[in-house]
Parts: sequence; structure tokens; C-alpha cells
Amino acid sequence: MDLKQELAGLLNANVPMVNLVTYEEERVIQTLGQLNTSGGLGIVAWDLADGFQVVREGKQPFPLKDCTTDTLLPHLADKAPPGYVVVLKDFHHAWTQKKGYVTRKLRNMAPKLRSQGQCLMFVTPQHDLPIELKDDVVVLYVPLPDQPELERLFDAVTGKLDRSKLPRPEVKQKLVASAKGLTTTQARLAFSRVYAQHGCFDDRGIALVTWAKQQVIRESGALEFWPAEQGEGDVGGLDLMKAWLKEREIGFSEDARKGNVKAPRGVALIGIPGTGKSLSAKMLSGLWKWPLLRLDVAALFGSLLGESEQNMRKAIMLAETVSPCILWIDEMEKAFAGSGPNSLNAGAATRVFGTFLTWMQEHTAPVFVIATANDIEGLPAELMGRFDETFFLDLPNEQERHDIFRIHLERTGETYPHRKFRMEELVEKSRGMVGREIERVVCAAQFRALADKNREIEQSDLLLTLSKVIPLSKSHAEVIDKIRKWKTEGLASPASSEPTPESTPKRRVLETM
Repeated sequence: MDLKQELAGLLNANVPMVNLVTYEEERVIQTLGQLNTSGGLGIVAWDLADGFQVVREGKQPFPLKDCTTDTLLPHLADKAPPGYVVVLKDFHHAWTQKKGYVTRKLRNMAPKLRSQGQCLMFVTPQHDLPIELKDDVVVLYVPLPDQPELERLFDAVTGKLDRSKLPRPEVKQKLVASAKGLTTTQARLAFSRVYAQHGCFDDRGIALVTWAKQQVIRESGALEFWPAEQGEGDVGGLDLMKAWLKEREIGFSEDARKGNVKAPRGVALIGIPGTGKSLSAKMLSGLWKWPLLRLDVAALFGSLLGESEQNMRKAIMLAETVSPCILWIDEMEKAFAGSGPNSLNAGAATRVFGTFLTWMQEHTAPVFVIATANDIEGLPAELMGRFDETFFLDLPNEQERHDIFRIHLERTGETYPHRKFRMEELVEKSRGMVGREIERVVCAAQFRALADKNREIEQSDLLLTLSKVIPLSKSHAEVIDKIRKWKTEGLASPASSEPTPESTPKRRVLETM
């Protein structure tokens, strides 16, 4: 969405009142000032601290007066000339504190505002418009600056620098792309910090701008930024899922767009705990070289009516601004299981779920959703239907356990673990274990060797720690069998080429009375 075009469209439509949801007051005012209007559009801004400020004179001078929130609306209703846009900052405090009078006065003013070509624009950091004003006020969520706007901002920041200090075109493009998701103020500060710290603009600045974006996204509350650090080699096995993800990356290419190929929406990863679902989300970020945003659904919920949905919309808007990116919803059964029609929690969770579901169906930005779950039994069917594919991550087979051991042993510093260790024996002894349990085995062996005069890990260390581990597939056999039915009944596609790993030995667990 182009902010300039949106504002021009609202004014051309003679909309009397607009609520612009954004922190960027000055950006809104500057954009209004860029509008080319033949009717002599006047622009005035007002806030409680500094009063009126004339941005651009209209055909008639604007009558300036010291106003409080009590006297502002009567002054505008009686004295404001035709053809003026009045930008009101922080006015949401007025309709919160004196709701009855303010909402009634604004509704009474609406016909006159229309007839005189006037518009009141309320710039607020959040959407809390009183229900009485729903029919008279258009709500516009102001998007964060896009690539062209950030490029203009970068040129303005660097406009007075010597040409030798300016970046190469490809570095500039990366710097600007790294700033997507920041406000104009935040991006300007990030660019300035790059020059202040390095004295020029080179590849080092990209990391600094990315770090600044990480902090901003973290402060948003519901989203967490994960850099693309994991690669395909960090995840053992899961060859069918990896092949599918590689193929779907083409869906975001220019060739796919020209061929009217619909871009993929997302993938759901379900299965046994510890089999690498979360790790696969991080792996996808490295595979596609896209940033990964983890959505904390619990952080979306607020105490005020409508706050939870608003937080979800803000998170979605931020993800679209940062795009192309991957939106990761971890343990989605905890996030959306309470939103079904038979759920006792039919309030905020249902509304948040509805907002997300609508966006999943209609969004056009290159945002790919990867959702993980241990159990999808309580999830609404309409949610699962939004994903392009659902993969089941089962107990790792022999080859996958071999790969998992190799990966974790290499991380300990072993360059050629297959030469030093009897991998076949480790694979056999780890039957029924998931990747997380194998990782713990290697970690425990490290501590054992470290405590014994800081020596290297030996086969005996691994075998000893293996003998002490009771796999989840044994201790919770009934739970695991229940989860595995999702694959055996054909409700999810296998993530690995072997449809069924070796049979898992059962162990009866006696409950203590």
C-alpha cells in the first residue's frame, strides 16, 4: 500500500475523519505536504503541547488559537476555513477521558466537514476508536516504509557525504533491504550509526542495520527475529520435506509470477516431540536465505477489548513489511486449539484466530508460514486446510540417526566421526530415540570426558550415556502411538522417504499409587 496514494484517495473521496494508526506523525504530515492538489489544500497540525502549526496555507488563512482538548473541537467547528486538513496528534486521549462529549461532538461535525471539504486526521499509536464513531471515521493502518521510500531516506541521510564515502549500488541495496521493518526515524538512526561507527557504508553496516531491526522486532512483543544461521546440513534426514521446501521456493520467483503460479502459503510440521520440527523452521530460513520471525501467540493477548486482534494485525503488518520472510508459529496447538467452535475460550482466541485465518487466505506479500505442533487433534480443520502441505516427523530411522550422531559429533570438534566411532553400534543402541535425545547423549558424553582429565570423547562414553537414556518412545509409548496415527491414517505426509522406521520396543510404565 502506497501511503501517498491512500491519503490522496481519502481526500478525493471527501472523507470527513480518518484515524491513522501509526507512530510516525511527521511522516504522515510530510506525505500530506507532497500531495499535489489543485484546490489549494491547507494543512494544519495540532497537539496539546505546542498547539496549532501551519504546514501549508490554504485559500484562506487558518485562525490560530490556544486550545485545550475541551475548546479544540468547538473552535474547529466554528472557525476552520473550508479546504483544510487538520492533523490531531494523540487525540485518542480525549475520546478516552471525555468519551461522551467528544464522540457526540465529532458526529455532529461530520456533515459540515463533508460539505466544506475538511478532514480531521487523528494520528494515534494504536486503534482504540470508540464504537460510536465507527460509521464516521475511516481507520487506516499506516504501513511501514517500503523499499523505494527507504531508498529516498538513505539518499537524504547520505546526500552531503563525499562520493568516496558512499556505498556501491549492491551494498546500498542490501543496506536498504536490511532496514525493511523499521520506521523512518529508526531507519534514519540506523543509517547514521553505520556511518558514525565505520566512517563509510560497506558490508559491515548490513550487520548493524540488521541488529537494529532485531531490537525493534523484539520490542514489538509478539515477534522475535532469528537470523538465518542454520543450514540444510544441520538437520539430519527428512529428505522428502527438504525436497518439497526446495521446490516451493521457486513459487516466489519471477518466472512463477509471470506464469501465474500461486505462491505457497505455508507448511505444517507435526509429530513426535524432539524430532526436529523447530530446527526445521530455522533450517528453512538458512535454505531460502530469508529472515525468520517467530510469532509468540501468547504475547498477542491483552486485557482490553480488541487489543489482541490489533496486536495480531500489527504482527502481520510487520511481517509483510520485512518480507520476504518466514513466519514461524511454534507449538500452534497451544496457540489456536482454544479457538474451535466447541472451545470454552470463545473470546479473544477466536477473534485472533479469525484474523490470522483471513490473512492466511488473502495475503499477497511473500510471507511463508511454517507452523509446528506435537498434536493437532484440537486444532480447527479450517486452519489445517490453509497449509499447502502437512508433514509428519516420525522417529528417526537408521540412516537419520546416523546423520544426527554425525552432526552432533562434528560439533564437538570431531572432523571424521565415522572413522573414530563405531557408528553402526551407536545407531543400533539408539533405536527409538529422537534427535533431541541423541543430542543429549553426545552432550553427556562430553561432560564425562571433560570430567576425566579433559580427554577426548570415546565410544565407551557414548555407550554408557546411551544405556542410561529411557527414550520417550518407551516411557510414553501410548502417547507416541496416538500421535503416529496421524501418519498411518494418511492425515499427514511422511517427512522422510522411509515410511516406517524400525519397530519401537514397548515398555509398560507402572503408575505409583
